This record gives sequence, C-alpha cells and structure tokens, in this order.
Amino acid sequence: MGLLLVLSAGAGLVAAGSAATQQWELARLREPSGLVLHPGRNTLFVVGDEGDVAEVGLDGKLLRISVLGGDLEGVTCDPSSGLVYVLREGPDEIVEIDPDTFKALRRFRLDRGWAGDREYIKPGGDGLEGLTFVASSEQAEGGSFFAVNQNDPPALLELLLPLRSGRGDAAARIVAAHKLGPAALSAIVWLPGRELFLITSALSGRVALVGRDGSTHGTFRIPGFLPEGLALLPGGIFIIAQDTGGLIQWKPGEDPLPGLLDGKRHGD
Repeated sequence: MGLLLVLSAGAGLVAAGSAATQQWELARLREPSGLVLHPGRNTLFVVGDEGDVAEVGLDGKLLRISVLGGDLEGVTCDPSSGLVYVLREGPDEIVEIDPDTFKALRRFRLDRGWAGDREYIKPGGDGLEGLTFVASSEQAEGGSFFAVNQNDPPALLELLLPLRSGRGDAAARIVAAHKLGPAALSAIVWLPGRELFLITSALSGRVALVGRDGSTHGTFRIPGFLPEGLALLPGGIFIIAQDTGGLIQWKPGEDPLPGLLDGKRHGD
C-alpha cells in the first residue's frame, strides 16, 4: 500500500486512497510499548519502557502522566472493576493500579514454571511483553490474563491471578502455554467477537490472528517502526505504540483480514 505524506495541525498524516495514518507525538511519554482502551473512561492507558504510565484521549492529547518505574511493556484493564494492570519486564510481574491515582495496589510476580520445567519462562532476558484480559463470568477470578513472551521461548501464555480470592500480593500462575513465532512477540489484543487474539511481532511489523490454542489464522502488516503496542477502537481504527516514540492512529482502507473489523471495542 503506497503512502503519501500530508501534514495536519500538530500531527503527521499519512494517506493512501481511503487509508489514513496519523502520528501522535506525545514527547513526554518515553518509548511507548503498550496500550489499552479503557471501556469505562473511553481513554487510552499507555505505558513505556522507561517506567511511564499515561492516560491519553482518543484525540491524541496527553491527559495525565506519572512514573511507576521499571521497564513497562504491556497494559490491560478489568472492565468489571475498572482497575488497570501493567506488565513490568525483568521481574516479569503484573502491577494492579488505580486508574484515578496511578497508585500501585497489588503486585503479581510470575511463577515461571510450566509442564515440569521450573523456568519455562527464562529469567533475566527478553521476557513478557504484551498483556490482555479476557473476562469470563464462569471464571471464579472474573477472567484470565493472556501474555506473550518475547523470546526464549516466544509463547502465548494464559495466566491466572487471584483477583477476587486474594487480597495482597500473590503469584501469577501459568495455566496454559503455546509456543509461537516469529520472535520478538510484542503485543496481544483480545477480539471477543471472534474469540481470537491479535499478536504483534515488533521486528517483522506484522500482526497474526491467533486462537487460544496457538493456531494462526492469517497475518497482516501494520505501519510504524518497531510497533510494540496495539489497540483496536470502534470503527476499525488501530492505535499503535512504536518504540521510537509516539502513537500512530491507523484506519485501513480495507479489512486487513476477512471479517476482522467488526466495529466492536477492543484493546491490548
């Protein structure tokens, strides 16, 4: 798809036919790496590699920013509680935060063991990157978290956290794992209308449609350099976090995959 650069007020606009891409600079947000559309607030929560947590309007304006610290790689939310969950690489922990104050409430450290291997997810390397929450009324904790491990191995993980049964800090336990490729996996988005995930590889700049069992149902390319985060808004609009800085709003000229853009609200 050819791209023609046009400038608009405060942002670069790239258009090709009926497709359009708009750049949101967000200079104060360092190395954005993950984002989610918060359904209760109708805003984006964005995290960065340098420890920043930000709330951004759907017009691309920075509303609030704070420093949580660490290498933050993913973010999601529980729609029933409105709480936000931030993924910190290195210790590979999920931090529960209050969306009003950005205050950390609880921490869930990854139990790296799976299928008899005490370190299925290797410490100290390219660890957990993307995070999404799949709500379920049949699940005692209200749902499951799904994460992608960047490397060693590149994998889709289902994680169980004691959101309802626990009160303090606890472990995030792997309850299912499926090896994927290619590395480096960087973002994951749940599509409830399709019962599938969108999983991004930052190095290839491609997104795969993936089932809970790790099966792949097609891929497509997205704009941006080293796209690390992804969210899908109503109307088939993608918001992409690129490691080099800023967010990209992308409206494809046509459906990247048949039946993908159903107009529902989704987020990573």
